[in-house]
Amino acid sequence: MRLHALLLKNNMRYLFIPATLIGLLLSPSTQAMDVLTVYQQAVNSDPILRSAQLQTEVSEAQRGQAGGALLPQINANINLSLNQQSATLGTDDYNGQSYTVGLTQSIIDVAKILNWQRHQTIVDQYQASQEDAQQELMHKVIERYFKILEASDSLVLIQQERQSTTSQLEQAHKQFQKQRIKITDVYELEAKQDLLSAEEIGAQAQLDSVHQQLFELTGETVIVDYRLQNTLNLDRLEGEIEDWVTQALVMHPGLIAQTHAVKAAEEQVWQQHAQHLPVVEGQLNYYNTNTGFQNAQRPVIDTQVAALNIRIPLFAGGATMQGGNEASRKLDIAKQQQIALQRTVSMETRDAFLNCNAGSHRIRATEKALLSSLKAREAMEKGFTYGMHTVGDVLISQDREFRAQRDLLVAKYDYIKYYARFARSTGVLNDAFLIEINKWLISQP
Repeated sequence: MRLHALLLKNNMRYLFIPATLIGLLLSPSTQAMDVLTVYQQAVNSDPILRSAQLQTEVSEAQRGQAGGALLPQINANINLSLNQQSATLGTDDYNGQSYTVGLTQSIIDVAKILNWQRHQTIVDQYQASQEDAQQELMHKVIERYFKILEASDSLVLIQQERQSTTSQLEQAHKQFQKQRIKITDVYELEAKQDLLSAEEIGAQAQLDSVHQQLFELTGETVIVDYRLQNTLNLDRLEGEIEDWVTQALVMHPGLIAQTHAVKAAEEQVWQQHAQHLPVVEGQLNYYNTNTGFQNAQRPVIDTQVAALNIRIPLFAGGATMQGGNEASRKLDIAKQQQIALQRTVSMETRDAFLNCNAGSHRIRATEKALLSSLKAREAMEKGFTYGMHTVGDVLISQDREFRAQRDLLVAKYDYIKYYARFARSTGVLNDAFLIEINKWLISQP
């Protein structure tokens, strides 16, 4: 009860929101490319999700075929012939007609019943796989969208530092002409400016690269004009890690799909064993014909037959036994895949939980470091004005400030990355979660 209450408390904010709500949020007047808009584009164009949907439809069709084998099978046969019969007394020409209608109904066929049940389980498996594909797509959209924001913010930060350095270099040239500073101070600023120019090129290339990653999901060029809110509170996750792992092993759609796969494999084993059992069928047949053996002419005869057929499999060359062995090996494979996936989900849940909470503390620490470096830089610049510090000292203090700004950016985006992974592994990555993430953004032309 304690675990159930804890999970319920922690998941109240992740309650499912119907897709129609997202549709309302994505009205035609909404032009900004936020996470919701990009996700909707990805849903409409992602081939992997579409393939998962089609696979579900295929499994439903296969279930219908398996169920159809349990229903009455009705066949009709019509034979019309032109006959010429020659005998000692002469030749006789006549038209032959034969009509047959037959109905067959399985009464006892355990193999067919188990086959239908197995296909029902397979439908459940692919429905869970479709949900897993949808959550994976949502996770990719979130991760790649925020990669763009991170790359964009990093580029802006480098550009700001380069512009600041350029301004300082201009002042340094003037001060050198007045012989207030040494030429080495000018060289240090020039070297820093060249280094920042190189970093800017790399940052721009990284931004272009992550845009292409998002293009892979949407098939369209995405223009991101949103930024992460500066006042966002990225708190640590609540609850115990073992409770979250337990939830992940129950709610992860990939594990749910694999559980159904194991069940379907078990049912296939029983289906193969059932091939040894007798099969009982009921038959109703109607015959109407005016021909007999070798289409010999005879008076029209109507025949109605009701029969009970019992088929007892005795020997099929070992094929039935080998089919059972194959099904058993497939069951073992499915179980091993389930164990591997359970371990992966457990590891990912623990890793995301720990890194997310560590990231929350890291954000607080880097915020303090940024404030300290800002004060140190201001003091260093003031000391340089009075000749107490060199240009090199000022550059070092500025580097520390910009490094603290970068560290804060990285800490925030790492937190979001692990937060999304945590939601993915615990099976709560849904529309409500996406709406929550979208609220973290602010429009910035």
